[in-house]
Amino acid sequence: MLLNAFDLETSSGTRNLELRAGAFAGLGIEADLLAVSSEGLTDDSAPDISAPDAFLTRLQRAYGLRLQSTQRAVDLSGSLVNSWVSAELRLRPVPAGPGGRPVNSHFQRVAVVAGGLGDEQERDQPWTAFNRLFSLLAILPMQGIHCRTVAAPLFGLHPSGPDAAADYPHLLEICKQAFRHLPELHRLILFDRDDQVLRPLGATIDRTIQRKDPHHTLVELPQDLAALESLRHLCRFVLEDDSLKRLRVAADLTELIQLLQSDQVSPISLGLHSRRLLERLVTHCLHQCGDHQQRGLNNGIQQLRSLGLDPWLLSCMHQVRTFGNWMGHPQDTGRSRRVEQHDVLAMLCSLRRILADYPWITPPVSPERESSAYEP
Repeated sequence: MLLNAFDLETSSGTRNLELRAGAFAGLGIEADLLAVSSEGLTDDSAPDISAPDAFLTRLQRAYGLRLQSTQRAVDLSGSLVNSWVSAELRLRPVPAGPGGRPVNSHFQRVAVVAGGLGDEQERDQPWTAFNRLFSLLAILPMQGIHCRTVAAPLFGLHPSGPDAAADYPHLLEICKQAFRHLPELHRLILFDRDDQVLRPLGATIDRTIQRKDPHHTLVELPQDLAALESLRHLCRFVLEDDSLKRLRVAADLTELIQLLQSDQVSPISLGLHSRRLLERLVTHCLHQCGDHQQRGLNNGIQQLRSLGLDPWLLSCMHQVRTFGNWMGHPQDTGRSRRVEQHDVLAMLCSLRRILADYPWITPPVSPERESSAYEP
């Protein structure tokens, strides 16, 4: 479940921090790098699900990952960074985890990060592991390792006590500094099984970007609206299209389908999943037309305009893009506003038109594709 998110790079909207609640294996995360804590790696006793290393136990069960025997590509153990990164992994996850839940998260490498070097004063600093992780990420490009999407737990470091409220802004500031100094980092996903652990950090994000509606705000969806059923139908068709599997849109589509089946939806989740889906479809469309330049979503839509795309369809794309930006960008005092049901419906109707008309431009090599394959 996407709990909260915001854009640290507002010019393109492609560099953001996300909070996700739930078991990692079932969150639908596609990461270049998964960070884990080194705590418990030397413990050969029987696994204890309540122990600090329970996350490693679950990774072993779901992916067959055995860190003790994993080949290391970069090893900085014993240094100030005190972490290491694996070589590229060839994992074969099980189809389903406990309770039959699908295992749909994937990662290419794993980073093992130490929380401290034994210094008692350092152990009192709650976010030491994140400082180490970001220092490690700064080194990786020099070793030919590029990580655009990084997923990390809170490393079991859940602030408590009277100073807890001050700890989360500190973590947020560390993350903002990381994005400033790591140009290759485009998406940082922080996750925890317990959404209550992430709620204080979500509230910190709300305050930081002056969000009018808190991240737990829900908006009712009318269940008798034919356009919503049509949109659900279109999302399923795109999800089942084998030609789009490599775009890694399955996680966003699956979450969108689940959201659209609910009586109430989170505008933040809806906006960011829809925007990311559009972003990948726009990139794919441009690639099909021979344009492989890296672009933000706004520039990508402008490029489609230069290729003669229908103006009404372009306006629908901007509607989805702008709604996603509204949910993710900092809202300056004086221009922030509350999201209402008609705002959500306007965006969803635009998304329906976008999917119904896809593919928007017929590639020269495929002249037979004249109409949408998804129109119900």
